[in-house]
Amino acid sequence: MKKTNVTIIGLLAIMFSAVLSFSVPTVYSAPPDPEMCNFLEKFHGHTCPGSLMGLRLGLAAKESLNAEGKIEAKTFLLACPVDGIQVGAGTTYGNKALTVEDKKEMSLILTDTKTGKQVEAKLTEQAMEKGTGFRELSAKSRSLEAGSPEQLAVKKEIEDILNWYRTAPDKEVVTIRTIE
Repeated sequence: MKKTNVTIIGLLAIMFSAVLSFSVPTVYSAPPDPEMCNFLEKFHGHTCPGSLMGLRLGLAAKESLNAEGKIEAKTFLLACPVDGIQVGAGTTYGNKALTVEDKKEMSLILTDTKTGKQVEAKLTEQAMEKGTGFRELSAKSRSLEAGSPEQLAVKKEIEDILNWYRTAPDKEVVTIRTIE
């Protein structure tokens, strides 16, 4: 009987250990305020889904990390999201806290240099699909007669996508996991 109890206790310890090392999705905050989005547009030079995606990745990862020390960032796409990450996470080339390894992947890893804690931020499938839709609608808009009712309708759809990136709840835009 004692042998069985020890085995059960051992199994429970292993299961508990596995649960502790499993990364549970983070609860996120509200979307960025409009002033931050306006700043990003000026900093980046235009509004696009890429810069807004980077902003959302940076903000959500920074909040989730809750750093005690300096933050370092690594991202894997050398494109518009880099500017959004710089604004959202506060990690820039200038302060040497941002590196880019261009692997054509939309993700971000933030590290707390004091504790070593790391989080990874990625876009949800919904956010990626919205980006694809934006590209398709932009191409369609360019093919339509300037100012035509059809083009105006497509431009409205484009603006709706940009507004979604600005205002959607974080859980619809970003997934966060703690890197063990």
